Amino acid sequence: MELLHATLPLYDLPEAQMQCKPYSGPCTDAFWQGLAESFRKAGLENVPDILYRGDDVYQNNVFFGQVCGYPLTHEFSGRFQVIATPVYRTPYFTGPEYRSVIVVHKNCEWEKLADANGSLAAVNSKNSHSGYNILRYMVTQLTTGPYEVRRLTKPFFSGVLISGGHRNSLSQISNKEADVAAIDALTWSLLERYVPKDLENVRILEISPPAPAPAFVTENSISTHKLNLFRKAIQTFFDEQNFNTVCEQLFLDSIEILPEDAYACILEMENNSIEEL
Repeated sequence: MELLHATLPLYDLPEAQMQCKPYSGPCTDAFWQGLAESFRKAGLENVPDILYRGDDVYQNNVFFGQVCGYPLTHEFSGRFQVIATPVYRTPYFTGPEYRSVIVVHKNCEWEKLADANGSLAAVNSKNSHSGYNILRYMVTQLTTGPYEVRRLTKPFFSGVLISGGHRNSLSQISNKEADVAAIDALTWSLLERYVPKDLENVRILEISPPAPAPAFVTENSISTHKLNLFRKAIQTFFDEQNFNTVCEQLFLDSIEILPEDAYACILEMENNSIEEL
């Protein structure tokens, strides 16, 4: 099977797309150019020249992509082979593990998530770990932890809005259309760097427990030999100096090869959570 396209949609911030100095194009595209060159040098064939951006970025035959751990273990379970987990250099990463920031309006007087009992939450998607799965896990812990907000005889939140994206969730908090949201902490860091105005009216209330960062993946049909070529090429890319500036502007630092069951912790969080917020 020919693998047709490469896609890196998760952190492809539009405001960063023309600021990748000294390169002329978008940061994500410059990153891909360097990575694609490394793939070709390693002996991989049919490497896409450009990134695919479209309505369905995970259509069949993905040569290279990045997938959040929740769809990786649910919608795409069995489809993708994890190549590596990226390590980002931000205050919210520990090696290959990332976190979400629990965000409220800047004038909100809450001191902890337990104070959000009865409020209105915004989530980017129910197919997201960073925006949904981790939030319900944290809420569930409040029913058995030191705060003991209440046994869940009724929902913790008075309502939940599906915003469609982390930035939409932040906008709803900023405009007081919702009270609390969980935001992917790398998205937060990128906005802090490139679009700080999006964060002017919000603040961080808490930091979530960690989970493996969204994985670099390819189709599960590839051979072990090709998987090793992918891994060697990515490591070579990060070891070289040519694209250090690009990686720094995307907060990318390196990769790690995690155990095959590393993303099972996301399923464990789900299994130890209420079914719905």
